[in-house]
Amino acid sequence: MNLRDYRVGIVKEEKKVEKEEDKVKELEDRLLRLQAEFENFRKRNAKEQEMLAGNANAELLSKLLPVVDELELAIEHSEDKGVKMVYMNFMSTLGKQGLEEMDSLGKQFDPYYHDALKQEDGEEGKVLEIVQKGYLFKGNVLRHAKVIVGKGNANKKEEKGDEI
Repeated sequence: MNLRDYRVGIVKEEKKVEKEEDKVKELEDRLLRLQAEFENFRKRNAKEQEMLAGNANAELLSKLLPVVDELELAIEHSEDKGVKMVYMNFMSTLGKQGLEEMDSLGKQFDPYYHDALKQEDGEEGKVLEIVQKGYLFKGNVLRHAKVIVGKGNANKKEEKGDEI
């Protein structure tokens, strides 16, 4: 074996090593991409599970709102302190799950939060009366508040009454 054949053999081995190194780098790159894809899948799946659980809770809470309304009516028409205690405990439990009562009275009418049943004389665009309470679940509307809204004629009637 001469020196030239020896060098050719070394060059061939170096090329084989380079090819193998390239394959290793390619496989490492594929592995990193697969790990990243799996991590993204895991995060996306966790978000979807959380969203599904939230939707299930929202559905259950919306089915319980008529019970809340009936308890409020019972409290209005009864002096039984036991009913009030049950109501307070029930609302506390629902609140811990993310249910919030909307504060609408005297606020500006907002169609994203309120359903206007009718308009009456009063400050224009303000909620004058709440017919049915609205509720939020984790910041999103669960049930719109049914309200009566002012149409802005209160001052005109007062002025007409002064003229007569």
